[in-house]
This record gives sequence, C-alpha cells and structure tokens, in this order.
Amino acid sequence: MSVLVVGAYGSVGSHVVTGLLSAGVPVRGSSRTPKPGLLPDAVEVVRLDLDEPATLPAALEGVEKVFLYASPESVDEFVGAARAAGVAHVVLLSSAAVAEPAMQHSRSARMHSAVENALRESGMAWTFLRPTTFASKQLAFAPAVRAGDTVRIPFLQLRTASIHERDIADVAAAALATAGHEEQAYWLTGPAALTQQEHIETIGAVLGRAVDLVEVSPDDVEPPWPEFLVRTVSQLMNEPCVVTSTVEDVTGTPARTFRRWAEDHAADFNCQGEG
Repeated sequence: MSVLVVGAYGSVGSHVVTGLLSAGVPVRGSSRTPKPGLLPDAVEVVRLDLDEPATLPAALEGVEKVFLYASPESVDEFVGAARAAGVAHVVLLSSAAVAEPAMQHSRSARMHSAVENALRESGMAWTFLRPTTFASKQLAFAPAVRAGDTVRIPFLQLRTASIHERDIADVAAAALATAGHEEQAYWLTGPAALTQQEHIETIGAVLGRAVDLVEVSPDDVEPPWPEFLVRTVSQLMNEPCVVTSTVEDVTGTPARTFRRWAEDHAADFNCQGEG
C-alpha cells in the first residue's frame, strides 16, 4: 500500500508522513515546490499543485490512499484523476465548521462541505477529519509576546477546545494505515475547553513570565474583524464548547493538552536568547 500525503511539508502533513513511516507504510509526499532534504529519505517527493490538474496523474500513479486538504476549486479534477489512478480511500482534512451549528453558514463550512460532498459522491472510500480550532492559532500573538507588548484580544472568555496539530496527524495516520475508518466523520478536539485568557496564561506559565493581556472591543481590533466574524463569535460565546474523546477513541492515546502544545512551541514565543 502506498499513501500520497498532499502538503507533506505542512504543519499537519509533515506529522502524517512521520506517523505513516512509523507504521511501516510507504509514503509519497507532495508539495507545490518540493525542497530536497526536508523529508526523511524514505519518502518519495513529487510536485503536485491542486490548482494545476496536469500535475495530478503522475503524483497519483500507483497510490492506494491519499491524505488531502480541502480545495473546492479543484476537487472535481482531483476526484477524476484519483479514480482514474485507482485510489481506493481519501482521508480529508476538513473542519468542525461543517458540524458546528454556529459555523454552518460560514465560508469555511461551505468550502469544506463542498469537498466532502464531492468525495461522498466519488465512489471512493472516504474519512473526514473535522478538527476544531487549531492550537497554532495562538501563534498570531507570538510577535507581541516576544516583544513583551500587551496582547489585546476581544472575547477573552470565549472557550475553545483547541487541538494540537500532531493529534490531527495521528488520527489521519491511523485512518490511512489501519482498516475500519471508511465512511467516518471524526470531530476532533483537544481534551479541555479553555478560554482565550487561559490559553494566553498557559503560554505565559510555560515561558515563566507573565503576559500582559487586555480585552478590547471587537470594534477596536486591528486589522478590523469582518461583521460576520463578530456575529459568529458572539453566538459561540453563548453556546457550550464541544469536547470530544475522538482522538483517544481512534488512536488509543489521549489528546495532547494545550500546555503540551505551548511547550512544543515555546521557541516561537520566546525572545531571541531566552531559554
């Protein structure tokens, strides 16, 4: 069995590659711009740009399974090329926006739903990974934290069960390397619902220094938030935060805590020269 990992240098795809190799699965990794030496020697690296259908046949030749990210503009071309190549199973990195009631009319939900529907109708087996907010969203505040500036955020009490990118990759690798995941849609979350304030405080605790934090009005955010985003987040503030056990159910290992993510990414928040 050979697996194509689309976006093999990405924050999730790179860990999918590692997981598959650990399971003894032959891996072909793709990128728009392959860079020699960035992936293990055991990985066959090919060029694939989902916006260039001509790159699909060579990348898919001899492949049985694919790890795919959502690209609604090119999903029909992908489906046609994958079926022609004999691909049996596609594991899609989708989004919890498809299932979250407050998000179902968002652009993200529409985009991911379009790709899910195309795969459902493709005749190939599918597995949909629907992660909630990526813990890596906190990297948006890294420049301010590194500089020692005050972090200014609206909706400090919004709760999210943010997920470590490695947990998404572990579920993907399990779905690709083992049987029984076909026609499953997995809602993936971290192990606990934390407020935005608790996320930042956890980062500070890992760094060993306080992070100045101030709640601001959505009207005072720079760059300004679109009106639909303010409405959506306001609605989410009034709804319970979903926490699932799916990561552990699929992999046998509990989802990593946000503190673990902060420890893994401490260098991103530290000033140069800090330990």
